Amino acid sequence: MAEKEEEYPLGTPQEHALMCDKHDLMPIDMTCEDCEEFICSKCAKEDHKDHDWITISTAATLRTRGLLKAMTKIEEKDIQQIDRKIQEASQQMDKNKKRCENELLKLQKHYDMIVKTFDKIKKRHEKILRDCLESKNAHVTKVKSSLEEKKKKVLQHIKSMKENGSSMTDIILIKTHRELTKLLSTEVDYEEKSDFLSKHEDGKIIETVLESIMGRTFDAEKFSERDSFQWSDQNVAILEAINEDTCLIKDDKKSTVEQINKSGKKEKQFSVDVNDVCVTDNNEVYVTDLKNKSISRLSPSGSVSAVFSTDPLLPMGICQTKDGGLLVTLNYKKSNPYQPNSDCRHLVRHVTVTGDVIHEYEYQEDSQTRLFTLPFRVTQNSNTDICVINMKSETCSELVILSFSGSLKSVYPEQNIKDNFFLLSDVVCDSYSHIIVSEAFNSSVHLLSPDGEFMRYLLTENQVKYPSAMSLKNSTLWIGDNQGHVKVFHYKP
Repeated sequence: MAEKEEEYPLGTPQEHALMCDKHDLMPIDMTCEDCEEFICSKCAKEDHKDHDWITISTAATLRTRGLLKAMTKIEEKDIQQIDRKIQEASQQMDKNKKRCENELLKLQKHYDMIVKTFDKIKKRHEKILRDCLESKNAHVTKVKSSLEEKKKKVLQHIKSMKENGSSMTDIILIKTHRELTKLLSTEVDYEEKSDFLSKHEDGKIIETVLESIMGRTFDAEKFSERDSFQWSDQNVAILEAINEDTCLIKDDKKSTVEQINKSGKKEKQFSVDVNDVCVTDNNEVYVTDLKNKSISRLSPSGSVSAVFSTDPLLPMGICQTKDGGLLVTLNYKKSNPYQPNSDCRHLVRHVTVTGDVIHEYEYQEDSQTRLFTLPFRVTQNSNTDICVINMKSETCSELVILSFSGSLKSVYPEQNIKDNFFLLSDVVCDSYSHIIVSEAFNSSVHLLSPDGEFMRYLLTENQVKYPSAMSLKNSTLWIGDNQGHVKVFHYKP
């Protein structure tokens, strides 16, 4: 028979006394109210001498006196409060379910509208094909009737010649033969006009476009606007957060970099014409100095000092690497930078903070195919991958993802966008290695997987217009647009 499990961990007064583990043969007969521990009398005088301790029997007596009152309070107030919270939780669950069902209904209605629209387009295409078929077959029917009539006349002539050939006069015979010959030689040319040449050419199924049509689904708790301000009336070319409350900013017109807070108030100004800014983990600020073709450092006092030269190459983008170095995008200045020749160098260079070259990313593994047309912005993901905004023209760019060793991993978007207006303007990565890119022409911010696959839209034109620069610092995402407007969002991966 199984032993009955003890109902009271410390036993009852009728059971044997528990002994202290620390002091041999000393029974546990005290309780420390501060530590909520059961102890022996030696423990009370040593480790708990300054604490509030009493004998277990005294503590039990005190609790027994107030037990009835305490139980009444628990039943009358505490249990009722718990019941109320249980009811509120149930109501919240019902409310959440209704909200979710409403959102699902909205999604379904929108989906049905899309399907209905696609169905209209499909029917329009079907009508074009069927109208073409009807037109072509109408012509073929006419030709067919002509051929059948021709066949009938030929057979009539043959029958006539067979039945009456011996009794025909020479003139009638010759005439009938001529008519038959002429009838047979008359051809009906219909092939060129009668072939069904209408075709349906498949359109490109671009997931990002379909996602845009479907709309955006997001958790408002994970992504919400915190601040917004008008900084200037020019395109925000550079935006680099120093911390969650302060950032460095520059527009296309000024030859200065400003340090501002989340309200847009200027705190500092640096007199240097730069193309990109990098704030390191220890708050050192490096910039790509266009005028001097160098990498410079900005001091907290506002001074600018050159660190190393990139001449003859023009430094564009810059970021810190996980090993404490820098990644710099470099281009050779020429009249048409989007058509580099064999003499031009368009690359990403991995260097130390003093300029010593560690690695260069310029060609694919065949050592002949260029990785970039014009490398622009660059960042390193937490998984060590290198993400580069590659400009293909003034109106078109793509995201090139390389392994740290230099292998080409993927390109976003996958489809050829040579003739389209699709301008990725900046790239950042979150703590989960997700990639965030801003797309200017379609006023959107895309969330990509670490491998560069589209996941969803973070922002669309309802939240941001023509985003031109971004910066992510912890859970704060700064976004600037082409009209000098800056928005600050709370971002939770």
